[in-house]
Amino acid sequence: MLIDVDTRAIAYIGGAGFDPELRAYLHVESEDPRLARVRATVPRYDERDFDVLAFELPAGADRSAAKQALIQRLAESGAHAGEAAAEDGLRDVTDPIVQGIARYGGGALQDSASP
Repeated sequence: MLIDVDTRAIAYIGGAGFDPELRAYLHVESEDPRLARVRATVPRYDERDFDVLAFELPAGADRSAAKQALIQRLAESGAHAGEAAAEDGLRDVTDPIVQGIARYGGGALQDSASP
């Protein structure tokens, strides 16, 4: 996950299981559009500073489903926030991530962070 240092907005949510430093580097620096997702989706990425937050998922967790549940949970607001994650059984996966984001001081989901 990339969080804008100045705004604390979540600029990108990844889902690959590789080393966070390597993923962040490839997402920004690679010429391959399949790898350079930040380059392709985050406006003015090259003019901004980002912090990388990485979270370990439980063994056997469906990374794609967890990513979608997290994006949905972060995009929701109000009294019903998080209900979808609870309904699809991914609350145990998304709760620690949401708590980590809150401890960091981030949380606003930037449009480019969604698929």
